Amino acid sequence: MAKERILIVEDDRDLAQLMTILMQQHGYETVVAHDGVEGLNLALEERPDLILLDRLLPRMDGLDLLYKLHE
Repeated sequence: MAKERILIVEDDRDLAQLMTILMQQHGYETVVAHDGVEGLNLALEERPDLILLDRLLPRMDGLDLLYKLHE
């Protein structure tokens, strides 16, 4: 059975690492992006089951990323 995949979009690298460790301990696969553009590209490529998204991100903020994904 395939594991659920979570995309973490967080520019604070320490927080992203902590979230990754916690999600992996609970059996999830994780993919991490550190800015909005990278997050958008990974969301379209990886098709994650869940996205944990920071609101304030470099290059594209979290709300703009949500709007782009909705399109």
